[in-house]
Amino acid sequence: MDFPYDLVTLGQFEAGGGWEAQVRQYVRKKYRQDLAGLANLDPEPLAGLFRGELLPGRPYASIQWVMRVAPFRPLELFLLFDQDPEFGTDLRVFYARKSLAVPTEDAYVFAWDYVALLARYGRGTFGLENSGPGPEWLAFNDFAPAGSGPMQEVSLGAREEILEKVEPEVAEVALRRMDCGNFARRDGGWEVVWPLLGDLSFRFRYGPAGSEMAFDSHGARKYGPEFLMSLSWLYINGLLRECRQVDEALPRLSRYF
Repeated sequence: MDFPYDLVTLGQFEAGGGWEAQVRQYVRKKYRQDLAGLANLDPEPLAGLFRGELLPGRPYASIQWVMRVAPFRPLELFLLFDQDPEFGTDLRVFYARKSLAVPTEDAYVFAWDYVALLARYGRGTFGLENSGPGPEWLAFNDFAPAGSGPMQEVSLGAREEILEKVEPEVAEVALRRMDCGNFARRDGGWEVVWPLLGDLSFRFRYGPAGSEMAFDSHGARKYGPEFLMSLSWLYINGLLRECRQVDEALPRLSRYF
């Protein structure tokens, strides 16, 4: 059948074979029953909640739908929901070939987060109503359960060493390179607002007092702290990679930062 996309698997990323095996383990065992519930859901509003789009083509007949999700440039994921009469429910995760520029671990965490989120919709934990992001910003420490603070520290960690040296104009250009989010200067520093999902937005601020992470009032209440920190970590990573491309003088913490 017609499916004109050049796709790769996580196993084709550098040292991605083990990560690919883990994703398949989640799909075929941990979440198999939950994912089967997707057959009863309308995929159109589901795609809207993922900030994705449904594609018209199918690589083979048992595929029920194909959703493309593009968090930020150059990353694109393709989620294929399969219902085979003989083998049952399956969910396959592929990437646009250009996504190979993204670190393997980040590509894996996106896949893991999206699979886990689809499983929650499949088992009915979340409904398909999309009210959009809430009208207020809630700092992570203001709504997260007691003891969740270290998660925020892990999300930033050594990245603070780079962030304190990022000039506002560098952050602004880096964000344009990501092709996602809005930039503004604030109180001697800067801020970025990213739409993470159809009903979840993330605001990251950096200034003289350090960093602040906040989420919209709807998404902060709907999604668990672990999920929020996982996604925010991925977007901050993406921004810092682009900052290094704009300003090579920034500290290098690894081959990717």
